[in-house]
Amino acid sequence: MQDFHFQHKHLTAAEVSASKMHRLHQVKLFYPAICHIRHGSKVIIHEDSRLVATPDALIIIPANTPMEIINQPGQGIFHSDLLLLSPEIIAEFKTRYLQSWPRSKTDSLCAPLSEGLAFMWGNLLHAVRHDFPDELQKHQAFGLLLALLHDGVAGPLLIERNVNLTEQVRQFIMISPARAWTAQDVASRLAVSVPTLRRRLREESHSFRQIVEEVRMAVALSQLQSTRLPVGEIALQCGYLSSSRFTARFRQHYGCLPKTLR
Repeated sequence: MQDFHFQHKHLTAAEVSASKMHRLHQVKLFYPAICHIRHGSKVIIHEDSRLVATPDALIIIPANTPMEIINQPGQGIFHSDLLLLSPEIIAEFKTRYLQSWPRSKTDSLCAPLSEGLAFMWGNLLHAVRHDFPDELQKHQAFGLLLALLHDGVAGPLLIERNVNLTEQVRQFIMISPARAWTAQDVASRLAVSVPTLRRRLREESHSFRQIVEEVRMAVALSQLQSTRLPVGEIALQCGYLSSSRFTARFRQHYGCLPKTLR
């Protein structure tokens, strides 16, 4: 399976496989994403809605949106493809194309997999996985976004993301989740004092420690689902020297043990 890391790329692809059903709480992606189920189904519980996604749909996942996820194998196999799109890709697409196309018809997170969407999705996934030149990948991404927009299902991807202080801090942590980050480290990079950093984060209903753990948990989840790295190694890569502490924090955050995702 392909390794999956949070990194500053315009497009990042991953595969998620499992042989048992698992349920995850508070799942949140920091970049907008598109997911396709190849085997099995995925239940998405978001606000007051419950959706069941199957291979005949694309799942549209807006950034920074907490959801409850249930991955359900079919005949013993769950397999999905996930593609994260950078905010820059979305912003450039909106600047180029949005005004000349009608508004989205729905805000549903599930988009029926029309012939056009299937064709564009396959092309984009192939371009990213085979590391085509950036401009070709971007071209394919715009093609998929146009197909989504044409079908009236692009709404959730086009939500504006506020680049607030929380987001800026998160971006620093994502560069190196294993680093022993301190508030002083990040405050220095943002040219503010530590008290100012903490106060402004409180105003956004976050704390520095909370952001660090949120990023580490998100990276750990992606590694568990899309690589075969041992749990202990994933814990180290996410800044936890103790596997038992990592397991406890993961269970508290997502509601299941790391090993149940394998």
